Amino acid sequence: MSLWNFLSGFAVFNVMCDRFSNRRKPIPPTPEPYYPHCDYEDYQEYKTDIASDSDIEDLQDRIDELENILAECDVMSDNYDYIQDQIDELQARLDKMETNRDLYMDNLDDLDFLQDELGDW
Repeated sequence: MSLWNFLSGFAVFNVMCDRFSNRRKPIPPTPEPYYPHCDYEDYQEYKTDIASDSDIEDLQDRIDELENILAECDVMSDNYDYIQDQIDELQARLDKMETNRDLYMDNLDDLDFLQDELGDW
């Protein structure tokens, strides 16, 4: 008897035993649910960057003041570059604040919609 005949006979024997036995095969464990990673520091940064309309207006007023000063400043002076850098930093902060405020407002709108939907049940 060859090795292959022995192995195939053993495989057939196992199949027949499994078919006629009363044992149940164990159910494989269910995988753990996936929860996306939420970094608390990112949440805090997002939460603190949500600005009111007055904060955004104040920042825009400051940018406007710096732009007026920049218009009167000599292009070749050191102050010109310094003021331009400040304007760029403030504009980046303003853009981030507006984006976060818009996301926050969108989330509130979605929450209100879901509460209305749940109220209809």
